[in-house]
Amino acid sequence: MNTYICLLASVFGIFHQIQPAVKPYYTEKMLNFIFTRLPKHGILRKDEQGMVYVNIDNNYIYKLLEFIKQEKFQAPPYFGEGMHGAHITVMNPEEVLYYAIGDIKECGHVIKFEPKDCKIVHPETWAKGEQAYLITVEAPILHQLREKYGLPKNKYDFHITIGVKPKN
Repeated sequence: MNTYICLLASVFGIFHQIQPAVKPYYTEKMLNFIFTRLPKHGILRKDEQGMVYVNIDNNYIYKLLEFIKQEKFQAPPYFGEGMHGAHITVMNPEEVLYYAIGDIKECGHVIKFEPKDCKIVHPETWAKGEQAYLITVEAPILHQLREKYGLPKNKYDFHITIGVKPKN
């Protein structure tokens, strides 16, 4: 019986993987804009609450939000004067506290990343119906930093949140 369930699960997994994802029409334009006009690096920082992040060019929000405004996405709530702005979260404050992480020696270093894809997600901790528009990124150094400081593998892809959409 268990073998049958495993076989069925693996077949479903393969079937699920080969189905093409439906992408909004502006995804390719947005990715092209990122690859040709936006920097692919930032500076590693740690804030007063303990969050470790890659501070990146705010044009990731200013410019890319233009592509998704017609879908009613708005700037993320941490974008504005005195806030983080465009960034990639590496370690959240809760992790830093739980794992008793002190100084991060790499703060101030340039971190390179490669944009991978655009995604619309429904974060599980947000109210039902709320969405976030993300640019996922690949940055092996970020995985290495988490490992170096004793943190588990990141639960989600590293990403830049471009916009949020409240419930209808």
